[in-house]
Amino acid sequence: MFEHMTFDELNRIVGKNRSEPYETYFGEMDLTEEEIEERIVLAEKLEKNFLFVLALLFTMAQYNSVNYEQIRNIFEKSYSQAINGTIVSDDYINQYIRNFSYDIIDSTKVHVDDMYYYSSDRAIFMAENESLTCWNHQDFVDAIKSGKRKKQWMDVRDKKERETHLQVGRTIKPIDQPFVVGDSLMQYPKDNSLGAESKEVISCRCTIKYF
Repeated sequence: MFEHMTFDELNRIVGKNRSEPYETYFGEMDLTEEEIEERIVLAEKLEKNFLFVLALLFTMAQYNSVNYEQIRNIFEKSYSQAINGTIVSDDYINQYIRNFSYDIIDSTKVHVDDMYYYSSDRAIFMAENESLTCWNHQDFVDAIKSGKRKKQWMDVRDKKERETHLQVGRTIKPIDQPFVVGDSLMQYPKDNSLGAESKEVISCRCTIKYF
């Protein structure tokens, strides 16, 4: 499949198809400059760790000797290491990372011949999305601890936004009550603690204001 290709060559072929520069991605959101910088810093850490795992996966694939469970374990540990010291590793986030590691392996198996799934573009795309996921959770935890009572769903409101998020955008709820997003219940954007459908979570760019 990739026998005569280097990792650099693969990335030149794939290019930048799904990811955006971090400044652009987070700059579209309703965030302060400090919040944008926090998310960029975490995304850069995640990117570095994710890229290592995908490069290892690519090398294994070249020799038709992929150990998917080994890759999954490394991915899970790499994710946890990247957020260490920034995001509180509570039961929710630890379980989320574990589930995400399985999702990454499952999607790779389905697209085993697709170069994108081994590329730096995928690492960056995952990093920007996962940084937002982690920070949205951390902000929710911090808001509860600080005694905030209400929350407002802040959507991006552009042509890429899904209709269900546009409908919930700018609505206000008590902090302990979930938003109704399509057929899903979510405490905050990208939350799946209440069983939200993946179509409402993946690639969501919404944030929350607490008060």
